[in-house]
Amino acid sequence: MPTPNSLDLELKNALATLKEGIANAAPKSQLEELQKQVDFLDIKLAEKHSADISGPSFSEKLKENEDVARLLRDRKGVARINLSGKDFADFERKTTITSAAVGQAVSGVLQIDRIPGITQEARQVLKVRDLLSAAPTSMQVVDFVKVNTPMNIASPVVEASTKPENAVTFTSVSEKVRTIATWIPATKQILDDFVELNSFIGSTLPYYVNLEEELQLLSGDNTGENLHGLITQASSFNTGLLSPTKGWNKIDIVGRAIQQITASKELDPTFIILHPNDWFEMRLTKDSFGRYILGDPQTNARPSLFGLDVVYTTSITNGTFLVGSGSPIASQIRDRMEMQVEISTEHQDYFVKNLVAVRAEKRLVLVVKRPASYVTGTFSSSPA
Repeated sequence: MPTPNSLDLELKNALATLKEGIANAAPKSQLEELQKQVDFLDIKLAEKHSADISGPSFSEKLKENEDVARLLRDRKGVARINLSGKDFADFERKTTITSAAVGQAVSGVLQIDRIPGITQEARQVLKVRDLLSAAPTSMQVVDFVKVNTPMNIASPVVEASTKPENAVTFTSVSEKVRTIATWIPATKQILDDFVELNSFIGSTLPYYVNLEEELQLLSGDNTGENLHGLITQASSFNTGLLSPTKGWNKIDIVGRAIQQITASKELDPTFIILHPNDWFEMRLTKDSFGRYILGDPQTNARPSLFGLDVVYTTSITNGTFLVGSGSPIASQIRDRMEMQVEISTEHQDYFVKNLVAVRAEKRLVLVVKRPASYVTGTFSSSPA
């Protein structure tokens, strides 16, 4: 059996003979054939000299290496590995495995931690409806009768004399039920495939209907299909109640508005509606000693002024206030139809296109029976 050294000698001799043949060969076909044989022998010699005749494989070296074992256990440090022979061949044409290589998103192999549901946009808390009384109605128009000309006050009379006659006149007032609605189109496929979207739409559309309701309850101007709001019907603040000589601030204006209502023999007010900017300017007012006038900020007291609940909301304009009563004698919401959310394909060509229309709507009317029980004004008011 030939030894490794004799094989080396034979390969070298064969290579030398081929190179000599190439040098002496004339035809092109012979040159190409000889060159192929030389290239083959060169590859064989290179593979022989780079291969290990004996010894452990590269994977076995990794398992036996103490530095590698410590690195895997501690997840830090440095591991040194001695490589030789065919160990280098194992590192050829290798690619570092990264998150980008295996894929992080749709078609990748790495999983993602998806929190269920849809994060809603910032939404204000709706507060105005809760201040008022509400009752259902089954009619399209709500009518009420109120005193037009009140009676005169009674007077003392002499015994056996004619008593003074009194008189009163009435008038009727009507308010029409209004509809507040919105809708959005969507495909049946997206509602089936994106489960969270269905519940998101089902909760979002009613919110924006209720938001418009709150704006209408406050500022509806009774034109077109707008409600007849509280601010529109409220009495204007009497700036003559302010004292130019004594000075005044926002708290003084609210106090004088309460005074105006009670002095006109109207129902005692129960709430004050302010913009958050105006409320916190009042809340942070300090005296000359640096003490908060409206109480310790650490107390968990309900916002109030002069014993009335303070409701701060961005539904009222900055710099504007409303003082009034939540009694049903002063005003009342009459609901013709509670909130309804409906889904339908009966819109244009929605059926053939697999589209659906999602609609939210409600019907109501605001009846303000005692407009003088409400006073509105601005904090930029000044005495006449």
